[in-house]
Amino acid sequence: MDIQARLQELAAQVLEHRRRYYVLDAPLVSDAEYDALEKELKDLEAAYPLLADPNSPTRRVGAPPVEAFPKGRHGVPMLSLDNAYSEAELREWEARVRKGLPPEVPLRFAAELKVDGLSLALRYEGRELVEALTRGDGETGESVTENARAIADIPLVLPAEAPERLEVRGEVFLSRRRWEQLNAERDARGEARFANPRNAASGTLKLLDSREVARRRLQFLPWQLLGAEEHPEAMRRLAAWGFGAMPAVVQGDLDAVLAFIEAQREARLRLPFDTDGVVLKVAEAASQALLGATDRVPRWAIAFKFPALQATTEVLGITWQVGRTGKLTPVAELAAVEVAGSTVRRATLHNAEELARLGLRVGCRVFIEKGGEVIPKVVAVVPDTLPEDASLPEVPAACPECGGAVGKTDEGEVAHRCLNPECPAKLAARLLHFGGRSALDIEGLGEALVEQLVAEGRFLQPWDLFRLLADVRQGVAYLAAFPRMAEKSAQNLMAELEAARTKPLARWLHALGIPFVGARTAELLAEAFRSLEALWAAPEEALQRVEEVGPKVAAALRAFAALHPDLPGQLADLGIAPEPPTERAASDLPLAGETAVVTGTLPTLSREDAEALLRRLGAKVTGSVSAKTTLLLAGEKAGSKLAKAEALGIPVRDEAWLRAFRAD
Repeated sequence: MDIQARLQELAAQVLEHRRRYYVLDAPLVSDAEYDALEKELKDLEAAYPLLADPNSPTRRVGAPPVEAFPKGRHGVPMLSLDNAYSEAELREWEARVRKGLPPEVPLRFAAELKVDGLSLALRYEGRELVEALTRGDGETGESVTENARAIADIPLVLPAEAPERLEVRGEVFLSRRRWEQLNAERDARGEARFANPRNAASGTLKLLDSREVARRRLQFLPWQLLGAEEHPEAMRRLAAWGFGAMPAVVQGDLDAVLAFIEAQREARLRLPFDTDGVVLKVAEAASQALLGATDRVPRWAIAFKFPALQATTEVLGITWQVGRTGKLTPVAELAAVEVAGSTVRRATLHNAEELARLGLRVGCRVFIEKGGEVIPKVVAVVPDTLPEDASLPEVPAACPECGGAVGKTDEGEVAHRCLNPECPAKLAARLLHFGGRSALDIEGLGEALVEQLVAEGRFLQPWDLFRLLADVRQGVAYLAAFPRMAEKSAQNLMAELEAARTKPLARWLHALGIPFVGARTAELLAEAFRSLEALWAAPEEALQRVEEVGPKVAAALRAFAALHPDLPGQLADLGIAPEPPTERAASDLPLAGETAVVTGTLPTLSREDAEALLRRLGAKVTGSVSAKTTLLLAGEKAGSKLAKAEALGIPVRDEAWLRAFRAD
């Protein structure tokens, strides 16, 4: 294909994807895929300027306005932003900015999170909201004033200290929780899902019924006050006049902004709404005016884009995994695609009900995302990609691992399970959980070894591994005989098993894999009963008197004890003596009365371990920083919680401080 033809093809693709994104609210590709197409078009136009079409979509900001709303012209063009994806690209932009300013003019940047929504311009006359315009093509947008009035955090009237006339620009968005609720409603009505919160926000703002807009609870955050002399001060003024404030901002030189970007890579994932980057701006309006703009973007601002958390790809097949409780989970086998900096080939579909709700078929294209999750998940099917001859995948009639019967253990539950108690897949998953970091933390008990142990058939229960300690020499020889398991590795694993014999009772209770008993519930049970024997003898009424233990958890405990009635004695015979929690009055504990929050990545402790240790020391642990918080335990990339704690004057501690208590 020659250059001219490729330019025409790319222009047509970009225009179509803009139309689907801005007008139809039914995108066919992810943001990252669209950005790649537009970048290729811009690069080719730069390399071959004589072949570039003056009407190319790169010369325009967005799509033409839809016909359902009256149109309005922007007094000042509502431009787009250039994108950067690396530190090198940001430094190149900084160099261009410095070149565009006189040497004596100081350069200071302001940066804030880039909310993933749609842009809106709000015009106030006499301090009253009189018009709300979408970006549209940058020159003309849709007038959605009545819908904007239905957004609770857009002030309809500004206070007396605000100017008589002003224009505020910002982002309309939807929280992830509200997006999930709207999708559940659409599932119930048999309607297509919104692919992401931005898609849902865009569709909502263009509804003709403002009452429905109000019901959907859109939100708004400002990112520009036209005519302001200095950006950070303008944002503070807007907050004082009743607008929301960005949860994370910074100002300073480029190094300060780069540090902010790194801090936000993880911190932003804990926000209740989506962000896809950081916007950098020259802070002073006088410098902005000197730098000016092209016909498409300002030269004084740029968007740094994080790796995409969502992408589209093809479903190649559906497989079913069997977990430690026998639960069958459908998994989408995918054509490889990059998401959030890693290659994804599989994504969870949760259960058969979710599979049916998505309407997914082999051969269709889907939106997948990682977000704050480690395991990617399928969000929605890309419109118009379902193969006509493909049928909905069915739940297997037999377990894919052992061939045993499949069914539901409870009429009210969604999950299908393998009913064979001896299913090897259950044992493999239970062994991995048993030795996992939040359970007994047995280093060396990884997937490869677990698969070999299960295949050999010597162990029927996870705790049977401790039989190897009866004769250490034979145990080492047995383990060392496995492929890629040298004698030193075998010795290390035996030492790990020996150390696990006396690990805390709470860890043992969690490691056993009792349904619904997580790390926190295990701690509460250990504190209440102090031994496995006492717990096994406890009736359901006694169990339900424990904090956070209801009928469902109590029934699961009694069922597990009935399935393994001799377990306390079996563990004792294996030399296993779980350590009971230290008995101390709550008021005597060193952190009694403290309310703690954990944030960031700690050097050696997982967040769960740190929270468990704080509780054992008497602290109450919560998930968010507030005026009631009395200490913050912070690791690397602490983000917005650290900033809020410092603003509130809350003491900030590190892992070394916490470990000092454990040493005592």
